[in-house]
Amino acid sequence: MLMFTQLYRLSIEVDGRYATPEELGFLKFYFETLPVRISTYQKLQKYESIIIQRIQDKLQQINPKILIKGSVNLTSKWRLDTIRILRYSAMTLLINDPDYLQESLLSWFATILQAFKVQDITQYTYKAMFDVLEDYLTPEEKILFFPLIELNLKILCKKSSL
Repeated sequence: MLMFTQLYRLSIEVDGRYATPEELGFLKFYFETLPVRISTYQKLQKYESIIIQRIQDKLQQINPKILIKGSVNLTSKWRLDTIRILRYSAMTLLINDPDYLQESLLSWFATILQAFKVQDITQYTYKAMFDVLEDYLTPEEKILFFPLIELNLKILCKKSSL
């Protein structure tokens, strides 16, 4: 985890001396933003089912059959995957470690999306997610959380050949 990695690295670099203000900068930023991180995490937790439903509704406004591939209805799988991404993103925000998100979920998940050829659904999902989250998060919360959603989109769509 980035926070712990940074603390470990700091402990090695400052062995036998006090850390400089610059070396402590990451701690200051983390603790200054911790209340916003916690409030964002709690909002996502509280409104998760509503957020997911609103994203699904937006997708179905685009195309009522967007979650149908051939004879397979992907709605249940889509919901589980979208919830998983939202939860991992929320935890990533809380611990301030984008590498956690990328290594624990996104790299693997991008391969799955490519295999199922659901690139269009992926792009529309994240567009809808940004739109829906606009209604739930404060500007301060968006500043911290939206880059993680952008990371999701970048990695998932890059591997999906979008």
